[in-house]
Amino acid sequence: MTALVAANHIVKTFPRAGASERQQVLFDVSASVGAGECLAVIGGSGSGKSTLTRIMLGLENADSGDVSYAGMPVVAGRGGRLPGSSDGFRALRRESGLVFQNPFASLDPRWTVLRSVAEPLVLAGRRLSRGDAVEVVSRALRTAGLEPEDMLDRLPSELSGGQAQRVAIARAIVAEPRVILADEPMSAIDVTARVQILDALNAIRAAHPDMALIVVSHDLGVVQHLADRILVLHDGHMVETGPTETVLGGPAEDYTRQLVAAASL
Repeated sequence: MTALVAANHIVKTFPRAGASERQQVLFDVSASVGAGECLAVIGGSGSGKSTLTRIMLGLENADSGDVSYAGMPVVAGRGGRLPGSSDGFRALRRESGLVFQNPFASLDPRWTVLRSVAEPLVLAGRRLSRGDAVEVVSRALRTAGLEPEDMLDRLPSELSGGQAQRVAIARAIVAEPRVILADEPMSAIDVTARVQILDALNAIRAAHPDMALIVVSHDLGVVQHLADRILVLHDGHMVETGPTETVLGGPAEDYTRQLVAAASL
């Protein structure tokens, strides 16, 4: 499968608090995801999962290595802003969506669901009448498993955790991106809502068969029912990668076997 987003030989360091040296958090890691594919990045806390995926989406630059989107190099300008950024970075920013861990932190408490979900359309410069905006937002909400009639005028304070995360997912897909990054999208919600989020993500994949999905998760049950391929990270090193059924059903490395065993307890 041709990669839509590819990261090659990524090395990343961060300043160490109170010290002159830097701490290395990624060691020569490579990863890719193709159109229509779901890649899950798994590993323990501090393994470098979020750092790697942020670099893949152009939200951070690597110290060395390279990232490409649709064959174009992805380089963010200073501070991740547009001046000095590559064409690949600009295209990726236009054509990607993000779902974060805590939906309430990502939704403006003063905005209705309609305004929050429509925000990416406004940022993309699409001028829609209210009626058109309601139609487009309603379609995204339905794909995420929500009834627009019950949601459009609500504020975040009037939503459950599962509803808020599905609103955040609707916002991520409303502009029909080619790539979505979901960073621990279920860790801040209860078990019942996790099933709803999983159903929503699978419904989105069915509705947008050419969309690439990158999921960061520690929940192997979710990964098993969502991902096509898995990449395992441990202390910034790539331990193994491969099809989901292979990695979870017959892991080749001790660390992966430990993760699978812990998830089975």
